[in-house]
Amino acid sequence: MNENIIDLALQMVGSEKNNEVIPDWDAYIIQRENRKIEEQRKERWNKICPILYRETDENKIKKERLDFVLSWNPHEGKNLWLNGESGTQKTRMAYLLLKQKLFMGYSVEAINAVELGIKMSMPAWDGREREIDRLSKYSILLIDDLGKEPNTQMVVSGFSLLIEKRYANKKLNIITSNNQTRSETKSDLEYSTYRRLRENCIYVEVTK
Repeated sequence: MNENIIDLALQMVGSEKNNEVIPDWDAYIIQRENRKIEEQRKERWNKICPILYRETDENKIKKERLDFVLSWNPHEGKNLWLNGESGTQKTRMAYLLLKQKLFMGYSVEAINAVELGIKMSMPAWDGREREIDRLSKYSILLIDDLGKEPNTQMVVSGFSLLIEKRYANKKLNIITSNNQTRSETKSDLEYSTYRRLRENCIYVEVTK
């Protein structure tokens, strides 16, 4: 780093004594590390959040509804499931919540259910198990549009394994779905997986 920049930084974080600036190296190092962490989180956010949802206007979402979603506390150990019609801002609220938790220091990931279905359809030798292991490690996983994933045995079994792994390791999920009902599940395994998600869950019906 340029010495002039270091000198300037030290002056900014130093303390004054007898009209002289005394460099505070500890404060400078902390500020530098904090900036580095902030930049890493911004990069992570741009990687996992679709462009459409990065600049969501919070003023266009009902305040009481958004406040409730953003009040979700992972320390309570409950999943959050937003279910409702299209056009109710479920996905935007979910991504705003995920961003909040990312910048609070949680490890987060987001995936669309269709994309998840494609990954669960891959053979084991082509990365399926590796993807399940990867997704099972994040503190918080957002699954958007649950119910739109292909309803095949490979997908259902892979999804079930992922949820069971996350459940066993006390990892939490944020779910969005479009009017998901019991009748829309096609197998006992699929239903049991959805039930597992809802066992310890704050379930919210989002209306227009």
